[in-house]
Amino acid sequence: MSRSVLEARRYACLTLDIDATAIKAEGKNRQGTGMSFDGVMGYQALAVFVAELGLLLAQELRSANTHPGSGAVALIEHALTLIPPGTGLHLRSDSACYSKEVVQLCENRGMNFTITADMTAPLQQKIEALPDEAWHSISSSEDAANLYYQPTGWPKPYRFIVVRKRKGEDMFGAVYTYRALVTGITRGKPEFIVHRHRRHANVENGIKELKSGFSLAMMPCSVYHANRAWFSLGSIAHNLFVAVKVLFLPARWAKHTIKTIRYRLIHIGGVLIRHGRCFVVKISRMHPWWKDFIRLKKRIMKYA
Repeated sequence: MSRSVLEARRYACLTLDIDATAIKAEGKNRQGTGMSFDGVMGYQALAVFVAELGLLLAQELRSANTHPGSGAVALIEHALTLIPPGTGLHLRSDSACYSKEVVQLCENRGMNFTITADMTAPLQQKIEALPDEAWHSISSSEDAANLYYQPTGWPKPYRFIVVRKRKGEDMFGAVYTYRALVTGITRGKPEFIVHRHRRHANVENGIKELKSGFSLAMMPCSVYHANRAWFSLGSIAHNLFVAVKVLFLPARWAKHTIKTIRYRLIHIGGVLIRHGRCFVVKISRMHPWWKDFIRLKKRIMKYA
């Protein structure tokens, strides 16, 4: 189904956002649970979203004490099988997927990527050795600079974009905090790449929709495989909802959540009558969204 939606929309380029989130599953007899780094007992879901649509391409439910980047390569490869050939791709991730394997996968598949880097001691030294003229202002409080750096075990140097923010001063001068990302984009202004990478934070909206809109904030069963099936069913329901929004509803509905669309379209009051040996639902013309409801029904019937 996900591939059908992408083929119907025909995007020339897609952005893949990968992220992990903790899911509560309290109780002594829960199978496959663990304690996350922030003290949540339960599971961890690793998910790959299409940023342009909010479509969930791939997901995996595992113990909460699993490293967030574990299994990322296999999950991304599965997501790529659902994308139509010839589509340009850009992968965004936080530091959980900062690894040689993920970067090599992106290069082998011809994907652009921006991944938040771990601030290791060698990288920190490289950054602090940059001259003042290497830094350029990208906002009222931030500067950015480029450098090429080869992490230990990586096959070659890669472009790193570093953002610094002034923290204060000490006896030696200004004190800065640094954040860096590694990218396969060799050209382009750092501020443009940084701003695009920061939109990765929107993946939290997709995760919030899964949890609050499709009852995936807590797993209900004591058996791991039952919870995995529950999460998969919720993911399918989410993608069906996205398909309805992008294929059958006007564009102004694209950013609405399932709760809003339930309230406006699904929970419309009507009267069920029998007419011409058929049952008919009569909807008031005074309802503010009745035209969109009728349009949705006609498009779904035509598609079916």
